[in-house]
Amino acid sequence: MYRHIVCFGLKQCEKNKAEEAKQKLLSLAAMPEVKNIEVGLDDKKSERSYEIALIADFDSKEDYEIYDKHELHQPVREFMHGIMEKAVSVDFNRD
Repeated sequence: MYRHIVCFGLKQCEKNKAEEAKQKLLSLAAMPEVKNIEVGLDDKKSERSYEIALIADFDSKEDYEIYDKHELHQPVREFMHGIMEKAVSVDFNRD
């Protein structure tokens, strides 16, 4: 199992798009390579918080790489890049 985690910090003027972003990210579950996907919106609102967290699981790193380049992923990626100020990620094998 391969896990992909991303935390997105949104631009101040785009914070109202968090729910829309969540729905777009959840739509990626339609891809056969995605075995599980979770998206959460921050409710703590601390100064070190990010607005959105994505956790996606794949059978393998190769499946993640297919997802990363997939045509369904590209418009979601473009949307997220348009509203985010910063992001951090970690990708790892869960075996």
